[in-house]
Amino acid sequence: MKTYLAFDIGGTKLKYALINNQGQLLKEYSEPTIQDSKELFLKRFKEIVDKFKKQISGVGISVPGKINRRDQSISFGGSLPFLDGVSFSEILGDMPVSVENDAKAATLAELWQGTLKETNNAVMLVLGTAIGSGIVLNRELIYGSHEQAGEVSFMSYGKFGKDELMGGKCSAVGLIQNIAKHYGLSDINDGPAVFELIKEHDEYAWQQFEIFCNDIALMIHNMQTVLDVDSYVIGGGISRQNIVATEINSAFEKLRATNTFVDKTLTKPQIVGSTFHNEANLLGSIYKFEKNTIASKQLGTIGEVSI
Repeated sequence: MKTYLAFDIGGTKLKYALINNQGQLLKEYSEPTIQDSKELFLKRFKEIVDKFKKQISGVGISVPGKINRRDQSISFGGSLPFLDGVSFSEILGDMPVSVENDAKAATLAELWQGTLKETNNAVMLVLGTAIGSGIVLNRELIYGSHEQAGEVSFMSYGKFGKDELMGGKCSAVGLIQNIAKHYGLSDINDGPAVFELIKEHDEYAWQQFEIFCNDIALMIHNMQTVLDVDSYVIGGGISRQNIVATEINSAFEKLRATNTFVDKTLTKPQIVGSTFHNEANLLGSIYKFEKNTIASKQLGTIGEVSI
């Protein structure tokens, strides 16, 4: 049994965990992400790896941004722009490492041991500050010609300003903050309190939640006309609330009912909640590492093949 060190590098939290090659999470840790200095962040990152070095066979990393799969470097670091150009292969030297985009890592977790374990074609939608996604065709994660397949936050509703793009219009964080501010909650990021209001069908909270679900449903319809997959999996921390996937599915049904031609012509996909939530990125980063290791062995190389 092999043990790996998994990292989920987020804009506010740095999460890391020991996970074995069966996908069992052995121990999990969390601390604030150092945001104001690349040098201090990388120093802390290396300290964590060194602490577990004798226990692990490799490192898997989930991070915002576009990943160069050849040298495991990051472009467009998302909420952590100072990571742009950082190569974790160079930083860790002889320690085997695999780096994956955060939304794609979440998708891999569902493929490995979650909702998509028996599914061939699917889309994972990760609802957070913006929207991340992973597209799976024939059980393979699709990256595209420029490593940017699934960047659905940049989809437009007709206008092209920042506020009209899907990432802003369908922000789960934005939804929670909007409702929290309206009701004067002391913590504008108090998701559980906001969802209590939503579940009670409080007028403003429910109205805003319906708009959110309708927008996601329309996006799913547009994606389905191109991809024709079996399932859409709703992920992200917000997906812990079962009402989210349920109401998106309901909104999708209502949308199709407005056009009988569409409803009769296009097969309806499943819309379901994810198995994993905030742990998905950690698990997915290790599944990516395992897949890279297998591919490397098949080609007789070590550390040179990335999928």
